[in-house]
Amino acid sequence: MRETCRRCLRPAAFCVCEHLPLLHARTRVVILQHPREARLAICSAWLCHAALPGSALLQGVRFDEDPRVAALLAEPGTALLFPGEGATPAGALAAAPPRTLLVLDSTWPQALKLLRKNPRLAALPRVSIEAGTAAPSGYAGLREEPAEGHLATIDAVAEALGALEADPARFAPMRSAFRLAVERQLACSRDGRRAPRHRRSAAARYAGGAAQRR
Repeated sequence: MRETCRRCLRPAAFCVCEHLPLLHARTRVVILQHPREARLAICSAWLCHAALPGSALLQGVRFDEDPRVAALLAEPGTALLFPGEGATPAGALAAAPPRTLLVLDSTWPQALKLLRKNPRLAALPRVSIEAGTAAPSGYAGLREEPAEGHLATIDAVAEALGALEADPARFAPMRSAFRLAVERQLACSRDGRRAPRHRRSAAARYAGGAAQRR
């Protein structure tokens, strides 16, 4: 059995945790993950969760019906990180950042379906990343984004927190560690080795336990 990092749940040979510091943010991040994303060899949400103490990662589709999410939806100061009309650029909220930032971890088509299935989630105030200010997605070369400016989950969270706290450099290691993870994955595929995947049973236990830590 391959040795697995207990923090990021990746095989030790592909772990980048030494490059991923613990980063305390004023805004709590709660990642709402579509179940299909957990099957990916590189899931940026896991690295994002590992970097942010106090964050949570919840899997599901009907989040409006999840009592943990419903409690957050009812709390003042909860916002959704999602672009579009009516969204407020994160930098404009630096003086009074949201208490909790909900983040969808899914493909873009899945994200739109999640919003249709969860009207309370869709009705939250929205926070966006200012167009043209972020570096390209860390998935470059491994996973194609649908359009310029679309980012992996960890990239988007790092950009949002950096803008909310007016300190982009502090959260930049999240993006750097993710790029390194992608580079190692690409090297693995080039030399013909079997691509590493998350062990679903361990991931499920980790997500369940983390979701209870508030």
